[in-house]
Amino acid sequence: MSGLFMTLRVGLFVNKEKRGAHELLVELLEYFKKHGVSFLLEESTARLVGREGLSLSRLSQEVDLILAAGGDGTIIRIAHEIFPSQVPILGVNTGSLGFLTAVGREEILPELPKILTGRFRKSPRMVLKAVGSAYGKDFEIPCSLNDIVLFRGAYSHMTMIDVFAQGKLVTEYQADGVVVSTPTGSTAYALSTGGPIVVPESKVFTLNPICPHTLTNRSLVFAEEVVLRFSIPLGGRPVRLEYDGVAYGDLHPGDWIQIEARSERVVLGFLKERDFFEILRKKLRWSGTAVEE
Repeated sequence: MSGLFMTLRVGLFVNKEKRGAHELLVELLEYFKKHGVSFLLEESTARLVGREGLSLSRLSQEVDLILAAGGDGTIIRIAHEIFPSQVPILGVNTGSLGFLTAVGREEILPELPKILTGRFRKSPRMVLKAVGSAYGKDFEIPCSLNDIVLFRGAYSHMTMIDVFAQGKLVTEYQADGVVVSTPTGSTAYALSTGGPIVVPESKVFTLNPICPHTLTNRSLVFAEEVVLRFSIPLGGRPVRLEYDGVAYGDLHPGDWIQIEARSERVVLGFLKERDFFEILRKKLRWSGTAVEE
């Protein structure tokens, strides 16, 4: 039976902040040992069992699959660390709501025979990159899997943000902010702004205003080759910049940021028998009766 699992070399990451992380790690290591699975441990994961491990970036160069136990935040962190690696990340959900994880905590051991022999679905996901200027200094955000957000933060004022697409003026938003979202991020912050749910492998991204002053300002959908530029007009107020929930800093009048899709993808792993719409029905608790054709 051990020879059955020799096709994939696994990198294992367990979010130590999650309840039951150590117990799950021990179970997985016992399974790997029993079935002769070739594996490597990420460094913080390795410390949970007194071993030596590798950084995530180094791990991604040595394995065929990263098995990650945690939640959506765990998957996003790994994506940031290993990008632009094309090694699939397959998530084990040890939290509550999760759109990026493939299996639940109680499912992982029964599903491992399929996963470890490569019988899972690979889902390539768009990421955004941003370059800009703030305080007269250039900056770059190389990888955002969910979204890039400009918002008023702790400031009490409404933001003013000029938006250009391919060099053409779109509008000046007066709002609490804007969310630029990948298809993956369409079920994250963008969803709460009233943005559309986008099928994950779509080659589009969205621009969603947050509480716009003008009710006719609605979400926009752009082809992946479109480049957006945002600037804070003179006389405007500072806005906060975040990507994937990570605080980056403030933009002030005269500052700007340019956002576009990257050609490289982050690859997520899912069970073949579970499609995106099944995940939506389960996670969003959609109801209704349908007759399958």
